[in-house]
Amino acid sequence: MQFFTSKTILYARVVFLFTICYFAAVNPGYLLGSHFLLLLGQAMELPMILPVIETDGDSVFYGIISLLFGLQAVGDLIPLLAENVDYFETIVPTRLTIFFFLAAYAYISKSLTFGNNAVFVYSFFEVWFNFLIFNNLRDEKFYRLKHFVEKHGDQIQPSADVIVES
Repeated sequence: MQFFTSKTILYARVVFLFTICYFAAVNPGYLLGSHFLLLLGQAMELPMILPVIETDGDSVFYGIISLLFGLQAVGDLIPLLAENVDYFETIVPTRLTIFFFLAAYAYISKSLTFGNNAVFVYSFFEVWFNFLIFNNLRDEKFYRLKHFVEKHGDQIQPSADVIVES
């Protein structure tokens, strides 16, 4: 049995994205100067994005970044409220792959655009969230299938026998 369900982890991811959205709009210096971001960036020997240049809440760049994080959170919240499991079974492996390669590129790259501590830490968190969601979705799919077979086993068995005989 799982400790967290995929819905719980998806809600945590939505809260995480809304938190980033809020701080990117209100105080981006708080995000860029957070101790975890600086610690992990130094541990991985990545270039630092220091919150020195225009980190007030009135920057157009941070407003657009905040909007993108907010749209990403709403884009997950709506299918989550609709309990659209098929959507998440499709999108989560894709996200996991994309963010894994983005994290690898941020670590290897010498470009400051993508090869910095903020991109790496965000990609790292996305890989972690999506890996947990992927594993829980796979387990829940197995339990749904097991429950379906237990409930409809007598109806499935005759058709399975016909397939085996032919």
